[in-house]
Amino acid sequence: MKKTILVTSLIVSLLTLVSCGKETIASRATKKGLEIGTAYASDIFDPEGQERIKEFSNILVAENFMKCANLRPNAKFWNWSDIDHSIEFAEKNNIQMKFHTMFWHQQNSSFINNMKSKEEALEIMDNHIITIMDHLKGKIKVYDVVNEMFEEDGSFRKSIWYNLLGEEYIAHALTVASEHNSGAKLYLNEYNNECVGYPKADAMYNFVKSLKEKGVPIDGVGMQLHLSTDLPFDPDAIRANCKRYADIGIEISFSEVDVRLPASKFKDPEEIKKQEYIYTTLLDIALTEPNVKSFIVWGMYDRTSWVPATFGGYGNACIYDVEYNKKPVYEAMFEQLK
Repeated sequence: MKKTILVTSLIVSLLTLVSCGKETIASRATKKGLEIGTAYASDIFDPEGQERIKEFSNILVAENFMKCANLRPNAKFWNWSDIDHSIEFAEKNNIQMKFHTMFWHQQNSSFINNMKSKEEALEIMDNHIITIMDHLKGKIKVYDVVNEMFEEDGSFRKSIWYNLLGEEYIAHALTVASEHNSGAKLYLNEYNNECVGYPKADAMYNFVKSLKEKGVPIDGVGMQLHLSTDLPFDPDAIRANCKRYADIGIEISFSEVDVRLPASKFKDPEEIKKQEYIYTTLLDIALTEPNVKSFIVWGMYDRTSWVPATFGGYGNACIYDVEYNKKPVYEAMFEQLK
């Protein structure tokens, strides 16, 4: 009897250790009901990258694979291979997928930029939506239907779609997507739209509210949150913005989070603490505002981050360093999710 008890106790202890060893940011976020994840690129094909993705993510979004120039380089050819491979990896590991993005003013194929008439634009738009949603039916949790539709002053961005169709192109895209949907959520995505009182943020809120009032199908708004330690950070204004969207029944995604540092302060302990504070404060908002459904970082690694090439003199914006090691901010987020 004593031997049986001893063996049973040992098995329980080993199972506990195994369970603890497997606990990750992804598993903790899942228990909290929060979708957490990353934008990915070639790391989805690399075994080491896959392991990092699995420990951090229960939802994934392609950094570039799904954008028009890559997915549809010409009007007749659709490049599904990278997307299908990504979905296969995600399904195997119980990870959700987000589609980013159907319509944007950048990374368009030449046949999009060369459209000449309203009729041509509507035909191409509808075909783009229907082909994507038919191919990916039942495999996508959220679609970014339109990306970055506002200027900083709150006016509509004069994209090829706006120039040919007017602001109605957004409602049209959402409506056609809804008609061919199979349970996925439909989002609009934008940057610098997180703080109440900022012109772009207020314009987007008012526009989304008007869409809801007109009965246009829309489920959520993405707040990209590309932030910097040397710029103002106002968590109260972000929280207030999330709350007013909740009041009109709109979900929020913190959709492309990164927090860059000035290159001159990469090793400054105070600057590193600021970065940690911003990440963990955003995570706190995501965990405590019920309509914030996801927290997605725009790449996990400093080595492959888009930041240095886009913001000269800045970098170290991610939660893994250039050697793919976890930074203190990772550990802080991991502890916060406990």
